Amino acid sequence: MTANSTEKNKSIFGPVKNQSSSVYALASSLLAIALWGAYAYYVQLTTGLGVTGMRAVVSWAFYIVNFVFFIGISHVGALMSAILRLTKAEWRKPITRIAEVVTFASLMMAVMMPVIDLGRPDRLLHTIIFARIQSPLTWDFMAIGTYMIGSTIFLYLPMIPDIAACRDKLQDCSKFRRWLYRKLSLGWNGSATQWTHLERAITMMSIIIIPIAISVHTVVSWDFAMLFRTGWNSTIFGPYFVSGALLSGVATVIIVMALLTRFYHLDAYITKRHFDNLGKLLIALDIIVIYFTINENLVPGYKFFDSSSLEGQWMASLFWGQYSVLFWVQVIGGLVIPAFLIGLPRTRTLTGYLVASLMIDIGMWVERFNIVVPTLALPQLPYATGSYWPTWVEVSIVSGTFAGFMLIYLVFSRLFPMISMWETEESVTQHAPPNLAPSATLRVQSGVASSSPDMSKRSFLRYGAFGVMGFSMGLAAMHLPVAVPNSNQDSGPGVPLSNIGMVVSLSEAKSKVDFVISKPTSLPIGSRLKDVRISDDNHLVAFTYVNPLSKPLSLYNEDVALVLTQAQDSPDSSSPAYLPTDFSRITVAGNTAIGREPSISGVAEPGQLQWWRGGIRFAIFSNNTVDEMTKVAESMEAA
Repeated sequence: MTANSTEKNKSIFGPVKNQSSSVYALASSLLAIALWGAYAYYVQLTTGLGVTGMRAVVSWAFYIVNFVFFIGISHVGALMSAILRLTKAEWRKPITRIAEVVTFASLMMAVMMPVIDLGRPDRLLHTIIFARIQSPLTWDFMAIGTYMIGSTIFLYLPMIPDIAACRDKLQDCSKFRRWLYRKLSLGWNGSATQWTHLERAITMMSIIIIPIAISVHTVVSWDFAMLFRTGWNSTIFGPYFVSGALLSGVATVIIVMALLTRFYHLDAYITKRHFDNLGKLLIALDIIVIYFTINENLVPGYKFFDSSSLEGQWMASLFWGQYSVLFWVQVIGGLVIPAFLIGLPRTRTLTGYLVASLMIDIGMWVERFNIVVPTLALPQLPYATGSYWPTWVEVSIVSGTFAGFMLIYLVFSRLFPMISMWETEESVTQHAPPNLAPSATLRVQSGVASSSPDMSKRSFLRYGAFGVMGFSMGLAAMHLPVAVPNSNQDSGPGVPLSNIGMVVSLSEAKSKVDFVISKPTSLPIGSRLKDVRISDDNHLVAFTYVNPLSKPLSLYNEDVALVLTQAQDSPDSSSPAYLPTDFSRITVAGNTAIGREPSISGVAEPGQLQWWRGGIRFAIFSNNTVDEMTKVAESMEAA
């Protein structure tokens, strides 16, 4: 081994040998967050899933979003490393282990999420004993279990020579670590036979892991696409999920590379060339995901955008409705702005790559949320749209998983070398890579030219401004669909009120129904009639009012603030099918309130107000106060 190689190996051993107090402080902070998440899960386990924001309608939420996200970033270690090994790309040698550890740490978090999402985790074994091939859980356990075993072996095999080096050179470490290195090195002595068997095993695993990795996220996408749900009825979910997984995975690897280069001083190995090559892969994947996103929304939008179908309501909720902010943050802040940051030569620096990767990871997590929650919030039967908001339990558990991911990576990087010594020993770049960005400077360490891109506070803040601008544009973009002609929006509100039927004039409504229509004479200040609707069987009339002074109803994609319905019905204890049941309800007879039921969330307002008169059920659904709704009812009674 040359003097240069010896010196460079010392820099690789540095993080393993030097356990500073700052490392313990960081590890303690991450452990505290993870333990808080564990406590939150204990509360959920002992109390039930009722402590979460999930309800009968939105039954998959933060946990499944987190599961899909972690499964996604786990793909980069297996796919990128395996493909680059098989194509004999020499430049990948210093970064393959970094990517493979990302796979290992993210899978450790991903496998916990379905269990956390179960209401009865004590019956987890039943999913194996009584497994049904029709169940998504069975698919997931089979695919993820196989992937977990395969990726762990794929990470471990190339580490054996380096673990043996730790066994031989780190004699002053703790007794536990010496025992660990001795056991994991498997008696490695570097003989020709061992090298032959090792390289053959690595090649075999590289071939095997590629189809396993692709199939895993395809199976995860089938969990959605195989269900009869509006928004998931897609034939491209497989490649859409895989490309998104690789995008978020490569972005995560770039973030980890930047941190290791900054804090572990590995810039003799991780150079500007590696960031540029991964940047090219990142922008290619970004463009692919943008294409799939356009395809996924353009096709149903072209066919159903101008109708009151479920697909149209689902798209309206994304483009300008309840979830529009998250959708445009995902598209603009998570895909478009990062593409410009990576594509423009001026921002193609370490800080530019880091900011773009952070934005992509945030955007891809939001994208998973937009896939799961809006679709489940839209019911397939004529009931009201559901809603979801995470509780402290869910936020704590999800935060704990991210802290756990970082803690696993931190502990791993302090136990084992993050650069494969036996692979990079003779392959460290001897010449500076061409076309360095203006902010990248060359310096020589141990006789080897390396690139140390600028990562000053000022440059990070400058490129961070791009991130703020991207997410701000996403927030502002929710107002863009206002330019859509009103005819596109007048076809129906963004909730499944299919039994209310078509928009008609007031005179048409009076001529078609069999009962006398009553209009209130007293409405909240600022209210104006938007439209009148009647059901197909002429038994129901609905008046929708807009009011710029009142908060619009969250279940609508328009500015509707109050809905008043009249239907031929008889008094009973059930709620009308066309009104939501998770709001407070006041039942009145004449002008006197005779009953009140609190909402599931415990909020008294907004709510419903119902009463009967002459076989006609009247109901108001509004974000106005109960007193204001009562005044509306009283004015109709007086009329």
